[in-house]
Amino acid sequence: MKIADCLPVMTQLYLSRIVDSILKDDVPRGDEARLREQIRQNSKELVSTSRIGDVLRLELLDHGERILIEAILNSLLVLPDMAAGEDGLFEAVREFETHVIAEAESEDAFGFSDSRSIDIYTEVLKVALDDKKISRDEAALLERLRRKIGVSRHEHRLLEAKLGAFPKAGNELHSLGEFREALKQLQGMGVVLFCNRAKGGAKAVLPEEIAPAVKEILGFEMGPEAQALLHESLNAGQLYRALQAQGLPVSGSKQKRSERLAKAGVKPSEILGCLKIDELTDLCRHLPGLAVSGSKAGKVARIIGYFDSLITKEPEQSNDPRAVYYQYLEEFAGRDNKNLYQRKLIRHDRDMESGFEEGTRYLFEVKLGLELIDMNGSDHADGGTTFPNGELLLWDNKGKESIYTFPKAHFDQFRRYIRESTRRVNVFLVVVPAYSPEARLQAIRLKHATPSDTDVALIAAEDLKWVAENWEAMSSTGTFYLEIFNATGILDRARLEERLALLLT
Repeated sequence: MKIADCLPVMTQLYLSRIVDSILKDDVPRGDEARLREQIRQNSKELVSTSRIGDVLRLELLDHGERILIEAILNSLLVLPDMAAGEDGLFEAVREFETHVIAEAESEDAFGFSDSRSIDIYTEVLKVALDDKKISRDEAALLERLRRKIGVSRHEHRLLEAKLGAFPKAGNELHSLGEFREALKQLQGMGVVLFCNRAKGGAKAVLPEEIAPAVKEILGFEMGPEAQALLHESLNAGQLYRALQAQGLPVSGSKQKRSERLAKAGVKPSEILGCLKIDELTDLCRHLPGLAVSGSKAGKVARIIGYFDSLITKEPEQSNDPRAVYYQYLEEFAGRDNKNLYQRKLIRHDRDMESGFEEGTRYLFEVKLGLELIDMNGSDHADGGTTFPNGELLLWDNKGKESIYTFPKAHFDQFRRYIRESTRRVNVFLVVVPAYSPEARLQAIRLKHATPSDTDVALIAAEDLKWVAENWEAMSSTGTFYLEIFNATGILDRARLEERLALLLT
């Protein structure tokens, strides 16, 4: 979820926590509308890497607090939309803590470990834990030692539990009260947003604009599903070398080797670092859109970025085959062939346009509850529906990898659709991934170039989808009004929110 998705479903208390994280004490706060506007106006500061680095100073926390904060953030990073209800998030944290303690107590916890390395690391870890904190310097020293003597990150956590220091002294689990306090602390930092009026129940959200800075601080490279896909793209010999470099057992099938690397917490960068540069080049060549040139470090970074950016979404529960196209509407709009190929939603690049069109038709018909009109012939808009007075709303999908500029060829195409319609076109929507300032001017020009005085509006696919997901919660009648789209120029999120509030409540 983006910050813009969160703000409408947050009330004053939770908005105030975010505003307090970015504004000085002497700045007046105002009501909910004012708070939302203050966050929008200061969004660059809110997502600033330097600001997040300043507030998320994990080395200043005591050992137990640090483990809890990291567990909350890591749990959010691997969830769809990086969002979860409070109960589900607390359960994920408890499950993580319980699993580490149980494994540390098992007889074979260190069955594959080098006993001498474990003994050395244990003694250094004991010293670091003497004051109940592991400072930044101590953490850096432990990381260097861990790598030097071949102790995995997973073994590090197990040793903390073995020493009675995970997640707190005496291996005591964090309580619900401590979890809620940590979640409140993250809100006060302006890192996690709490959407208490979200559809389906209140959710804690790590916004996608803030996530990159959090990943950098935590050393998070990708989630478990993405890492499994990375392992799949490597051969058994490459996984063998990665295990060997970490001092881990190398026997077994490719699947067993993959599972062992994941369990040991070996980072993707460490696995890819074991590959030769020509192997990395070959891997880049087989991943859509990745450049093959550059240094070894550059190739490793690009491969990690590729797998980390793969999207995980909860399946749309529907018997309608178009539902999955709606689910990935933004990816179809942006011609994101990387994710679409990976999810097996397309077989050829040409499939992206049809997927975009079908997802949009599903949105109007199923999500907005509108009856679609038949589009006869081959030269027509991609879809349409009818106003109560019989006039039309037509739309056309224009997928693009970059910003849509509204070229003259499209201007002429849309003007022809409007002029040749047997019924007056009240509104013509152009659904795009994003738009340039020039595109807005072209929309205005097109309105005045049509004898029917048709409103011409550009709308981003993600904003159209936001309308589809949120209009019912704002409606007092349960009926969607097409007049919401009755505008010329840009229908951005702020304008749509205003029109929804005006026409539906």
